[in-house]
Amino acid sequence: MRLLEGKLQLAERFEIPRIYNGTGNTLVLDNFSGWGANLHFLTNGGGAVHVAEHLAPFRSINDLVSGVPTAFVINEIGAAYAAASHYLASRRIAVCDFTTGGAVHLVAPAVVDSKLHNVPVIYLGSLSASTAGDNAPLQDTGPKGFNTVGMMKEVLGDGCQVIDSVDGIERVLYNARNRLLDSKPVVILYHPDILSKQVDWFKVPWKEKPKQMDKKGVDEFLSSFPSETNGKRVVLFVGEEAAKYEGMRELTTKLARLLKAPTLYTQVGVSAVSPNNEFAAGYLMLGYNDFARKLWKNLTTDDTVICIGFDPFEYSTNQEKIKANAVVITNYNNPYGSVNDGFQHRVEGKYRHIKGDLELVVTTMIENLKGKYLIRPNVEVPKDLNEDNYVAPPSDFVNQSRFYKTFAELVSSPTNIIGDVCMGYKDFQRVTQRPISGVDVLYFHQGSLMGQGAGEALGIRFARPDKHIHLITGDGCFEYFGASLGRMKDLGLVFWVLDNGTHGLVSWGLSKIKPHISDDRKLTDVPRNDYVKMAQAQGWKAYELKPDLSNMEQIMKKANSFNSHSMLIRVPIYPFDDLGQNPRLDNLGRQGRQLNL
Repeated sequence: MRLLEGKLQLAERFEIPRIYNGTGNTLVLDNFSGWGANLHFLTNGGGAVHVAEHLAPFRSINDLVSGVPTAFVINEIGAAYAAASHYLASRRIAVCDFTTGGAVHLVAPAVVDSKLHNVPVIYLGSLSASTAGDNAPLQDTGPKGFNTVGMMKEVLGDGCQVIDSVDGIERVLYNARNRLLDSKPVVILYHPDILSKQVDWFKVPWKEKPKQMDKKGVDEFLSSFPSETNGKRVVLFVGEEAAKYEGMRELTTKLARLLKAPTLYTQVGVSAVSPNNEFAAGYLMLGYNDFARKLWKNLTTDDTVICIGFDPFEYSTNQEKIKANAVVITNYNNPYGSVNDGFQHRVEGKYRHIKGDLELVVTTMIENLKGKYLIRPNVEVPKDLNEDNYVAPPSDFVNQSRFYKTFAELVSSPTNIIGDVCMGYKDFQRVTQRPISGVDVLYFHQGSLMGQGAGEALGIRFARPDKHIHLITGDGCFEYFGASLGRMKDLGLVFWVLDNGTHGLVSWGLSKIKPHISDDRKLTDVPRNDYVKMAQAQGWKAYELKPDLSNMEQIMKKANSFNSHSMLIRVPIYPFDDLGQNPRLDNLGRQGRQLNL
């Protein structure tokens, strides 16, 4: 795959039909392309072969520009997360195709993460033949087998639709389109013998979601906000929904300056905050910065928090309430974590809910509040947001504080960073503290599936062939995708494997909440492997990062070169390193405590 110097130019929607041959298989695929969803990720087999025969194998980036349905082959977990993450970086919908049987359980984590993170994705899955009945078909998807329909309906409700007749195809496609427009994933299940039948051509047209807002709600907020908050502290909370808007960095900076509001952000929300925002006050919760954590804990109902997107996740808000008045701005309908379409239950003070396009709402707020004399208490955001007590590891291991600082200094723009479920998941935030110029941080975390990062890197690569893609992953995560590296060897990806010989997040967490458990009983060991040779054997460039970082600049030059060869770097990590913190451990600890009655 040739990497690009500029952003990939794709038509938003493709003219169809392209491949229609009279069957339901091609009609569905063409309609997806008409929605701009011509990129498929899959493992072929079973009932899915009748759809997959109409997909062109991926050969180059030009395949995507053509509009022809095109498939990249990868294991099911990788395929599912690639399809989901593709939208994060491109705002284009992708398709994950999966076959009968156990494949549904491999794609299910990404389906759930798509729901939890409000991401539109198409999961197209095969059922057993409609004639199978009780004849015990291989990979039985019926209620007595894998119960594929029941399982997916439990996850998505009406978001799971079944094509069980030719007449039902149109209804299913309209339902799917409407949910995708509402930023929700869909699962479309089909009987291959039904979808292979002759079907007259029809088109389900795409309808762009209008850029609008609840004007009455915004006007009511603007009429009361100046008097209610005059002389009082206002804080901005920037969540991951804001990161879906390209112009949000500038807007959050303008609003922060206008309101003299310290700005808190989540792991992905940071992508909507500018490095030039002097009010950037740090990451919340996972890998938190001390100043941000203290600010959050010291909020009172005299304060007002404006949430530009709200992340209800444990890694973002730790199941805690906002101990202040809160204004939540969101364009989602009934998002994950909401009750009755709102977050009143997560707020101690007065609650206001504003529905609308985030850019439109924030722009309107800025225009209306500009020029008004708003008194604010003086809030000084320190240069260093941490009260650091990090103890450097022995000299045989990388000093992670130095590693992430050096990485931030050397990384080239534009870059996407992905955090897999490993120690880097938290330590990156702790060290970098603020947004990095030219860098977006995009990944899923609520499902927290080890190894998902490789699929995410794949999906983001296809979305942005003009960007550097860095995955920070662990040796434990590597077990889940290591054998598929060969499929990604020519995609210009950069994987940093943190090698500490253990499931670091778990082992480290146990040392905090169950210190009585000896290291040999933590059940977290990871075998020592030669990750460099394993990567080289699959066609990757691979290097050992020296503990003193003396070769890091050389490695980063290679990583910044836009070479299509993928790179893996092994990073030797001290198993007992204690850098970024995780407030979730307090919740886990409470779950295991027994009351002495």
